[in-house]
Amino acid sequence: MEVRGQYLINEKTVMMTNEYSNREEVWTKVIEGEETFLVKKAPTDVIVESLLHVGSNFLGATRSLKYLYSPMRIRPISVDPQKGILLFPTKNVKRLSCIWFSLIHVKNTKPVGGSKTEVSTSFGHTILLDMNESCFITRWNKALELKARISKHLKCPIHFYVEPIQDFYISKSSNGNNYTL
Repeated sequence: MEVRGQYLINEKTVMMTNEYSNREEVWTKVIEGEETFLVKKAPTDVIVESLLHVGSNFLGATRSLKYLYSPMRIRPISVDPQKGILLFPTKNVKRLSCIWFSLIHVKNTKPVGGSKTEVSTSFGHTILLDMNESCFITRWNKALELKARISKHLKCPIHFYVEPIQDFYISKSSNGNNYTL
């Protein structure tokens, strides 16, 4: 798998998750369009750099969310409001099993058993999560609501994204630390 030193979140970023390197360092596995690669930084570091490149920062983005919402434990974050790029985590961002989804790429969900959820995204990818569907939908809806509030204030046009056909099925590996394709 390709390894990159840095990465900026963009319109094709579907999701990011923690990945252990061979040296047990926390890196980021990125699915961007039809590509999958690793970045030698933790997902929150990738988000921080991406925010800096659009003239924002992590503290400002989280303060903005607190202003628009009452405090919440698990927060979506607007990376580039002009392009409609907003990410939301599946769990507390300090947990290694957290996945960051790009709002524009989540298409639908399906419960699997009692406590798992399949999330379908753009490019035909399907991600199996260790969380129930209602919990995921709550986080997804909070992200949709944040995007609507930001768009209203910015008076941004609605963005449409056309995807090519490609698919992956992503699930947790047998060791329970990393996700596999």
